[in-house]
Parts: sequence; C-alpha cells; structure tokens
Amino acid sequence: PTQDDRSARRRLGDTMPVMLRLRTRDGTERVSVEDGCTLKDLRFVIQQTFGVPTQDQTLSLQQELLLSKGDYVAEFVDLHAGRKNDGKKLKALGIEHGGFVYLRYSVSREPTPTHAAQHRQELRGGKQTVNGMIAAQTRIERQEHAKCASVSFDQHCANNFQSYVNNTLGFNQMRFGWMFGVVAEADGAIQVHAIYEPEQEGTCDRFDLRRSGGDEDLRVKALAQTLGLTKVGMVFNVANVEESPRDFTLSSFEVRMMAECQAKYGKNFVTAVVMQLEDENESGDVTKQVSIEPFQVSEQCVALFNDGWFHDEPCSDKGMTRMRKPLIVNDGVSKDVTEVDNDRFLVPVKILDHEGPLATSFPVENRLHPIQTSEDLGDALRKTTNTYAKRLLDFHLLLFLSKHLDATDLNMVATQANSDNGEVQEGHKIIIDSLAGL
Repeated sequence: PTQDDRSARRRLGDTMPVMLRLRTRDGTERVSVEDGCTLKDLRFVIQQTFGVPTQDQTLSLQQELLLSKGDYVAEFVDLHAGRKNDGKKLKALGIEHGGFVYLRYSVSREPTPTHAAQHRQELRGGKQTVNGMIAAQTRIERQEHAKCASVSFDQHCANNFQSYVNNTLGFNQMRFGWMFGVVAEADGAIQVHAIYEPEQEGTCDRFDLRRSGGDEDLRVKALAQTLGLTKVGMVFNVANVEESPRDFTLSSFEVRMMAECQAKYGKNFVTAVVMQLEDENESGDVTKQVSIEPFQVSEQCVALFNDGWFHDEPCSDKGMTRMRKPLIVNDGVSKDVTEVDNDRFLVPVKILDHEGPLATSFPVENRLHPIQTSEDLGDALRKTTNTYAKRLLDFHLLLFLSKHLDATDLNMVATQANSDNGEVQEGHKIIIDSLAGL
C-alpha cells in the first residue's frame, strides 16, 4: 500500500461505520465506511472491496449515470476525482448513511457475494426461493407460469354469473362469488361446477361480504362437501362506470384479496375476473363484449402479504399497491419503490370450459332479482324428463332446501341426487313436494 493508502486506513479506523449502497449496472452492492470518510477514501474502499481500480471509477449521485450512452465520465462530474472533491467528507457531498451512490466502470469483475450478486445469479438461472428473496433486499420479479395449470368453467354456471352482472347490474357495481369445484392432483388443474354468491354490498370499486361463519356459510360448506366439491377460487366483475373509468387491470383492493385467499386456501386457488371490453369491427363500429379472465397472484405477492409488507393506506393510483418498506423493481434500471404496479403480481391462467354435473336453472341466492321462491322449486320438480333425484341436482336448489331440512336430511337428499342411480326416500319426497306446493 502507498502512504496515501495507509493514511486512509488510519483515518477510517478512528470513526463510526456508515453503510452505503452502490448502485451499478450489475445491481446493488453494499459497502461500509467510517463516518469521517472522504471521497478519496471511498474510492480506495471500492477498489479494495470490489476490485474496481480508482482510475476506472465514475461516481455520481445521479441515477442517469447508469443509462448514459455518451461520454459519461465527462458528463457526470458531481463526484469527479480531483483536488476539488477528494478531500471532502461524504456528508459534505450529500452522501448519508443508507444512501445511494451510483458507480460505473469498464472493467470486468467477479461480483462479491452481496444481495445484489444473489439477484444477478437468479436472473442468470440460479435457483432462489421466495423466502430467500424476502430475506434479502427484495426485488419484485414477474412469475412466468401460474401454479394452477388451468381452470375450466361449467358453461351454464359461468354464463349465469356473467349475465347477472351484465343484464341486471349493468356493470355499475361489483359482484362477488365463491367458486366450488374439483382440483386435479397431478397438475392442479381446476374444474368449476358451481358459484355461490354470499350476502354482500357492492359499489363501483369494491365489495363487502357479510362476516363468514354464519348459518348460510355453514350450510354451503356442508353441501359442497356432500357433493364432493371444494372451494377452488373466487369470481368478481370489474365495474364499468363512465364517471370513474378504469385504466388498470386490477386494483390494490382486488390484488390484496387475491393474495389473502391464495395464502388461506392454497397455491391452486384461482380468481376469475369478469370484464366488459370494447370491440371495434372493420367498419369502425364499437360493441361491448363480456369476457372472463382467470388470474393468480405470484407466490412472491402471497409471501409479501403474509409477511405484512402490504400497507393499509391505499395509493392515489388504484392500480398500484403501497408497501411498508422499499422494494426493487426493474424498469430498464433497478430502482427502489414503495408503490408497486399490480400488473407485476398478476399471472394469467389458461381457461377452458366443460359441461358439469350440476344444473343451474334455479334462481341464485342473495340476488336482487329474481328471488328464490317455493314456486321455483315446483317448476324444477315438474321437469319429468329426469328422475326425481336428478331434478334436485342443482347447487342453488339444494341450498334453498337446506333452509327447510335439517343437516342430516339434506345430506341424504344431496347424496342421492348426486348418485348415478340415486333414489330420494319417500319421506323426503313428501316434505319437498309440500314445500313446493305440489
């Protein structure tokens, strides 16, 4: 070491440590110096720690240094080496503990094992778990593939929900439903056979559900179990209100609920979003089309939610989610943010359709119109093309019956209705016919 090097070491040994973050084109590195450190001392530490010669270091407090395509050495001179700056302490130059200093160099080097180096390894194909990303300085990464291989909707079930939000609600408010179906063990593919719409209040930008655990929730859970169904996802529509046009895919309220539900119900849980889209034909005429789009949020989004990163205070831009601590995103250059575009969390899911085992002709519970009545039960029972048991094989009809039959009787009726050659007991027929006014 030179005399200057030894002098620098003596000066650094007499003061308290300060942590700085060096943002380079390779990522972010961390370096510890002492409180009395000068700019010349910092250059020496960078050389010793990262192997970048002092004469090849271009330092700046301006992030644009990393994007410059011109003569960046001449362009960025705020921390230029020389008599003017070398002897100044970092504080005098505006460099504080925890602050960023931007560094550019031309040499090739092996990165040190810092958080930034770990991120670079991941980008090159190295493996890193979600927990590892959370433990390190967190970089938001897009997830390429959903954990749910695909979701298939019973056509009548999906059309029933879409028709209600389009023709009755006019997409003026949000509507929510729990999706029940089955999950394939091999690849997590989902089939949706029924949609249950709980009691709720909807506005143009959110929905509020009645507290779970009530009598109807318990009856729904018992009925689904009898039919061999589990809660596989949720569905809601996006309101289309002229006074408040939406220029984003999903809001922070919606993304937060998706993360909460995937955390609670498992990695295959899927969310279906019903949207009204404008379609322009060759003549320039614009028509509105109703579409259903399935999504999941990324595993990283779920982990962030579980670890309490989501801030309760919303962003002014509803398409962004506010975080409690800064995260790293990459928009051409890495940057720290506390507001994340919700699209970074969304993972599309492949959509299919099928004809499920359940009928969907009975009115759906908790809707404004039509409401469920005993006359509807009578109409269903008069359809003599099916056996008596099969006439009852409608999720909403059986849920209606659950209000009038005790749990044991309903279980027996639903089991027979769901069996290939099921026969409803005569005593149950008498009760059900009486309810229907037959």
